[in-house]
Amino acid sequence: MHDYNHMMNRFLKLPVCSLVTTGRTGTCYLQSLLDSHPEILTFSGPLLYDSFWKRSACVAAGKFELGDFIDEFIGIYIGNLKSRYDLRDRKDQLGDDRKQSIDIDLREFRYEFIKLLEGREVDSRNSLLAIYGAYALCLGQDIDSKALLFHHSHHFDELDAFLADFPSSKIICMTRDPRANFVSCVEHWRKFDPSTDSGWNLFFHIRRILRDATPLQAYDNECLVIRVEDLGSEHSLRQLSNWLTISYDDALTRSTWGGLAWHGDRISEREVKDSGLSRDILKNKWEEKLSVTDKFVLAFIMHYRLKHYGYPHNTISIFRKIGALFLILIPLRYERRFFSLKYLRKCIQDKRTVAIARNAFSYVRRVMLFIRYYFRVLRKQQFTCPYLLME
Repeated sequence: MHDYNHMMNRFLKLPVCSLVTTGRTGTCYLQSLLDSHPEILTFSGPLLYDSFWKRSACVAAGKFELGDFIDEFIGIYIGNLKSRYDLRDRKDQLGDDRKQSIDIDLREFRYEFIKLLEGREVDSRNSLLAIYGAYALCLGQDIDSKALLFHHSHHFDELDAFLADFPSSKIICMTRDPRANFVSCVEHWRKFDPSTDSGWNLFFHIRRILRDATPLQAYDNECLVIRVEDLGSEHSLRQLSNWLTISYDDALTRSTWGGLAWHGDRISEREVKDSGLSRDILKNKWEEKLSVTDKFVLAFIMHYRLKHYGYPHNTISIFRKIGALFLILIPLRYERRFFSLKYLRKCIQDKRTVAIARNAFSYVRRVMLFIRYYFRVLRKQQFTCPYLLME
C-alpha cells in the first residue's frame, strides 16, 4: 500500500531542472538519456504544461472533478502514455527489436494521480507533480530513489509559468552549430510536414537559432548550455551529473523512453542504429547545402557566438564588414524558391496570394533581423552563456 502523502511531500522537496530548446538541438535526446536514470523523475518527452493548464476546460470552469481533469490530460497526451500513437517521434518502435512501446495502464494512471492529490490544493504545481508521480508509479519505479525532477518545457514561452511554480529550478538550454541547426530545421520539417514550407516558418527558425540561449540572461536561476555535439562522451555525462547533483549511472549512455531503447524520431533523415548518440545523425552537410553568401553572412552575424562555443568561425576584417552588410539583402538559398516564377505562379493558381505576401513580409523581417545582429558584431557584443565543458 503506497503512502501517497509521503510521496507528494517528497516530490515537493525535489530539486528541479527544466529543459528548453533552440531548434533541432537534441533536447529529446538529452531527456532520453536521463529517462532510465533511477534518480530522475521525468515524463516521456516534452510536456507543455502551461499551455495545457491555460486551455483546460476543467480549469476554466473553476470547479472540476479530478477524474475529469486527468481524463482531459490523457486525451491530449495519449501518445506519451501509450506511445504506439506517437509516430512522429518513432516511439511506436521502441526496444531493441523495435516492436515495443510504452503502454501505461490508464485506469491505474488515473487512480494514482487522484490518490496523490487527495486532500491537497489542486493547482498547476501540485497537479504537475502528481502527473509525474503517477507516471513513475505506473512504470514501477522506486519513488524513494528520486533525487531530481526533470521537466522538458521545450519552449522558452513555457518557462516563465514553470518557474513561477518552481522558482529555484535549474535551466538547461540545448544548442548546436547554428548552421547545421538551420539546415536541419528547414529541410526535415519541410519533408515531414509540407505545410511548414513557408517564409514565416523559415523566419521562425532562424530567429530562434540566432537568439539561442540569450533569454537565459533574464533569469537569476542557475543555467547551463549544452552543445549536442558534446553528449557522446562519458566525461560530458559525468560533468552533467555533477551539475544536476545526481550520481553518474550507466543508464546515461543509453537513449530510452519508459526504459525502452529509442532509435530517433521520424523527422530526422537517419535512424539511431543503437541506443547511444549517432555521430552520423548530426551530420547534415550544411557546408554544401547553404550557399556561399549564406555561409558568409551567417558566419559574420554570429561571429562571437561561434567563437564562444568553439564552432568553426572566421576572423573579422574590413572586407567582411562591408561584404556582409550588402550580402544580407540577398535571399537565403531556402528563401529563393518563394520568389521563383514557378512558385509564384502556383500560388496564384491555387489562390494563395496571401502566402506570397506573407513570404515577402517574412523576407523583410529576416533582413531586419540580420542587420540587428550585424551591428551587434560591429559593437563587439560578446556572447557569454556558460556551457558544459567550457574551460
